[in-house]
Amino acid sequence: MIRSFLNRISPSFLLPLIAVISVTAQDFDYGEMELSPTELYDEALQHLYGIDGYKPSRPDAMSRLKKAAERGFAPAHNMLGLLYLEGNGFFSSPRKALRSFEQAAELGDALGQYNAGYSYLAGRGTPVDNAKAAELLLAVVDDSTSKNLSPDDFGTVRNARASAYFYLGLIYGDEDDVVHFDNKKATEMFLQADRLNEPSAAMILAIRYARGEGVEQDQDKSLSYLERFKVAAVNKMHNSYSQTYFQGMDRQAINESLNRLVANYEDQMTKRIQTMQTSFGVSLLDEEDLFDPAQAFVWLESVAVKENPLACSRIANLYYQGEGTEQNFPKARELLELAHKQNTMAKYNLGVMLINGQGGPADPERGATLIDRAAKSSWYPAIHYKNPADARFITEREAIKLVTTEADNKNPDALYCLGRRKLFGLGMDSDFENAKTLILQAAELGNAQARYFYGVYVAKDFAWLGATEEDKAIQAAADAGYPPAIHHLGQKAEQNARYKIAIEHYKKAASLGHIESLYKIGKFYRDANGVQRDYPTALSYFRQAAENEDAIGALNLGIAYEYGHGVEIDAPKAYQLYQEALDLGSYYAEFTLGNLLASGKLGERAWEEAIAHWEQAAEYRIRGAFIRLGDAYRDGSGVPQNISMAENYYAQSSRLSYYPDERTNLRTWILSLRFPDKTRSFPTAILDIRAQELGGYPLAGYELAFMNLDGVGLKQNDKKAYKKFLKAAKLVGSELKTRLGDSYEKYYGSTDELKDREIPVIFEDEELISAGLESCYQIAKLLLQGKVNKTKPEDSIPWFQTAAALGHEKAQFELGRMYLNGKYVETNVGEAWRWILESATLLPEAKHFAAARHFDGTYPTLTQERAVKLLRDAATAGHKASQELLEEKGIPIDPDSEPPHREIDPKRKGEDDGFDGAIDLDVA
Repeated sequence: MIRSFLNRISPSFLLPLIAVISVTAQDFDYGEMELSPTELYDEALQHLYGIDGYKPSRPDAMSRLKKAAERGFAPAHNMLGLLYLEGNGFFSSPRKALRSFEQAAELGDALGQYNAGYSYLAGRGTPVDNAKAAELLLAVVDDSTSKNLSPDDFGTVRNARASAYFYLGLIYGDEDDVVHFDNKKATEMFLQADRLNEPSAAMILAIRYARGEGVEQDQDKSLSYLERFKVAAVNKMHNSYSQTYFQGMDRQAINESLNRLVANYEDQMTKRIQTMQTSFGVSLLDEEDLFDPAQAFVWLESVAVKENPLACSRIANLYYQGEGTEQNFPKARELLELAHKQNTMAKYNLGVMLINGQGGPADPERGATLIDRAAKSSWYPAIHYKNPADARFITEREAIKLVTTEADNKNPDALYCLGRRKLFGLGMDSDFENAKTLILQAAELGNAQARYFYGVYVAKDFAWLGATEEDKAIQAAADAGYPPAIHHLGQKAEQNARYKIAIEHYKKAASLGHIESLYKIGKFYRDANGVQRDYPTALSYFRQAAENEDAIGALNLGIAYEYGHGVEIDAPKAYQLYQEALDLGSYYAEFTLGNLLASGKLGERAWEEAIAHWEQAAEYRIRGAFIRLGDAYRDGSGVPQNISMAENYYAQSSRLSYYPDERTNLRTWILSLRFPDKTRSFPTAILDIRAQELGGYPLAGYELAFMNLDGVGLKQNDKKAYKKFLKAAKLVGSELKTRLGDSYEKYYGSTDELKDREIPVIFEDEELISAGLESCYQIAKLLLQGKVNKTKPEDSIPWFQTAAALGHEKAQFELGRMYLNGKYVETNVGEAWRWILESATLLPEAKHFAAARHFDGTYPTLTQERAVKLLRDAATAGHKASQELLEEKGIPIDPDSEPPHREIDPKRKGEDDGFDGAIDLDVA
C-alpha cells in the first residue's frame, strides 16, 4: 500500500525538507579556531547559492559543511545529505545521504530524523524498513523532545512534523504490515497531520470516511475533509512561491500574478476533488461490500457534468434503474448523451434506450451504430448481443458478471474482454498472469482481436534477431483480418518512412471499418506522404472520421477549416470542430483552441480565454502550450508581464524531451538578452543563436535581425538588420516573388528560387509564416525611413502591399494611411479605407483612427453605431486614446450601460459602410 501511494503522489511532495533555516549560535569553546560551526554553515550556504556577493561554488560549500559536521553541527550533516542526494552535478549517493541524515538524527535534529525516516520508508539508500522508519518518524513528532508547533506555523520543522505524522499514518494503515497495522493509530496520525495543514492527510481522511476504513462511514465528514484538502493544498502552494518569480514588478502586479496562479491551482484542486467524489460514488456501486446506491447518488449528483463522463454514466444508471433515486428515463438519457462520446458503457446504454424509445423518441439506426461502436471498444455486452434489438440496459456490476460467466463457458470474446479487464484493473483487481492466460486462450480459440492485443500489450519476448513474439502476434491478427492489427502494421511502416506501404495498410483497415485509419489516410493526402498532395481527398477522409465521432478526425477537420485545406477558410467552423474534438477526448484540441482564440481569426484576440485553454493543454504536457504560456507572460498578453514566469514555462518545455527544442532554446536565449539580471545570465546566448542560424533554423536569423534593429545583444545596425530581414522574408515562400513583382529581382536577383508557400498545419508552421510577414513589414519601415543605401522611400510600397495582402494588420494600416494622404502613392480614398478597416479587425490604433474621423466629420460614410463599436473594442483592449474619446463624447464603454433610446444623427441613420467588423465570439 505504501509503495503504491509513494508512486502515485506528486514528486514534489516527496522531496526531503531542506534545512536552510536560521540557526542560533550555541556555546562552543573552539580555542584558536577562526570560524564557529554556525559561521562555517552560513558561509557554506553563501557559497552554495551564490548570495551576499559570493560566487556559486559547490566544492567550497561542501568543504565548509564537512568541517561544521565534524564538530557535531546537525544542520551541516542534514545539508550534506541533501547534496549527496543531488549528486553535486555528478552521481548521487543515496547511501552517503542516509548516513549524513542518520548522523543528524543521532544529534537529535528533527529534520535529520525525518529525512532518515523517509529514506527507510521509501528504500532510498537502504532496503525498505518500516520499523526503522517508524522509529525515526516517531522521534520527529515526539512532543517531549520537540517544541509545540501551531498549525499556522509554516516553518521547515512544522512541515517535517506534518509529513512525519502523514507517513506514520501510511505505515499503521498498511494491511500488509502485520507488525504495525493498526487502523485506529493510522487515523490518529492522519488527524495530527491534518491539524498541521498537510493536504495529503486531509485527502486520506476523506477517503477513509467515504469508505468507512478505520472509522465509521460518514459522508459529511468526507466532504468536509475534501474541502480541507483543497484549502490546505492551495495554502501550501501559495506559501511555496518565491518572490523571485515577481522581480521587477510592483506590488499590484505581484498580487495579480499570484492571485491568478492561486486561482488556477484552486481550479486544479476542484477538479481533483470532483474526481475523488466520482471515485467514491463509483466504489459504492461497483464493490459488493460497499454497495449503497443512495449514498452513491449523493456523491455523483453534484459532479455529473459534461466534463465528467464517468459520473454522468453511473448516475444515469441510477436514474434508469430507479436505485438511490426515483426512476427517470428522460434524465437518464440526457446524462448518457453527455457521457457517450468518452464513456463506452454510456455509449452502449444510450444505444439501448434509442432502440427502445426510452426517455425520448426511438432512433433504432443511431442506437445500433452506438452499440456497434461500443463493441469495437471491447465492451462485452455489446459483443454478446449480436442483434442490437436484443441488447438490454446494463450496469458495470452486471457487465462483469456476464463476461465472467461467458468466459467460464470458454467464449473467446468473453475470455478476451475479461483478460483485458484484468490486465488494466478495469472493475477488478489487476492480475497480469491471469490476464495473459485468458487472452492467449481467446487467441487460440480464433479471436484475432485477442491475438493483436496480446502482441501489443502482453508479449514480453523481445528477441535481438528475427520477428519478436509481439510482431508474430500482430501479423497473425492482421492476417486474420482484424482492422486494428492492419492499422498497426501501417503505423510501423509509417515510422520507418515507408509511406506507400503504410497507406496501403491504412486503406485496407479503413475498408474494414477502422475509423482511426480514416484520419491517417487524410493526413497522408494533406501532407503529401507517399501520395501527391490532395486537399479535397484529405478533407473527405477527415470528415468521415469526424462523422464517426473520432476525436482526431474532428481535430484535423477543424485544422482544414482554419487554414483552408480543400475548403474555404471558416474560423467559426474550425472553432466548433475543435470544441467537438475536445468533447471527444482530444487533449491537443485545448492547444488548437487557444491558438485560434489568440490569433484574432474570430475577431478580437481573446488572450484570457486562450490562456485558459493553454493551461489545460499544459496539464497534458503539450510542449507548444508551455511555449505559448511563456510567450504570454513574456509579452504581458492576457496576463501581467512576468519574465520569471516566462522563463519557468520555457524551462518546463525543455524538460519534456531528452532532445533539445530549437523553439524553446531560442526563446530562452532571447529572454536572457532582453531581460538580463544576475539570476538570468547566458553569456553564450548570442553564439548559440548564431549557431542555430548557421544550422538552418530560420527564426534564429529573424531574431538576430531584431537585435541589430533594437541594439539588444548586438550593436544597433540598421543595415545588418535589413539584410537579415531580407533572408527571413523568404519564409513567405513563392508568394513573396509574386507580390513584389518586378521589384523582386532588385532585392534577390533573378536566380533565387522560392518554394511554394505551404498552408500551415501546426502552430509552428504558422509562426514561420508570421515571421516572414513581419520581416516584410520591417523591411518596408526601414526603406520608408531611408535607413537603406541606394533606395528611396517609395521603394517601401511593394513591401507594405505584400505584407498587407497577406494579412499583416500593421502593414494594412500603414498602407491605408498612405493612400489616404497620397504619400508615395496616388491618393485613393476607397482603397485607403478598405485597408484601414481591414486592419481594424485586430488593431486598436486602426479602430480609433477610423472612429475618430467619423466624429470629426472626415469619414461621414462610417455609421455612428459602427464608430462607437470600434471605439469600444479599442478601449476594451486598453487603447487610452479611445477611452478618452468615449469619455469626451459621453459614451459608456459598456454597451449595456447605453441609454435605451439614444438618438442617432439622422443624416447617418441607416447608412452602411459594408464593414461587418469583428466576429462576435459568442456567435462563433
